[in-house]
Amino acid sequence: MRKNGRTAAGSQRWKCVDCSLGATAPRTDRKHDADLRAFLDWLLSGRTQGDMGPGPRAFRKRIQWCWNIRPVIPPCAVRHHTVMADGTYMNHDWCLIIAIDGGTGEVLGLQWCEHESKAAYTALFSRIPAPDVLIT
Repeated sequence: MRKNGRTAAGSQRWKCVDCSLGATAPRTDRKHDADLRAFLDWLLSGRTQGDMGPGPRAFRKRIQWCWNIRPVIPPCAVRHHTVMADGTYMNHDWCLIIAIDGGTGEVLGLQWCEHESKAAYTALFSRIPAPDVLIT
């Protein structure tokens, strides 16, 4: 197989040198980029799934893989002088509690929960060394 130009959609065309059979290799990474952008747009806006395209079921099917993405935050081993923590309420009844270093703004940890509670904050701070000052 050798390269044989591109399609109008931008996919690479390939051609077999022996039998002249042509094939294309679609760019799945571009589709995933667009799906992730649509997912984040929906998640952080007040729009419904029906507003995001042909229908809510098609949108859910297209973005179902996005729910498996987990941000990687390295474990915090250093004790910080000041840690600031606060919960941010997202659409669809979720709360994200984030702990950051008060001096640098570095994210130290996060915890998803239904609402801010003692259990949610305990789960977050169990992974962070005790600071000198905690601001909530």
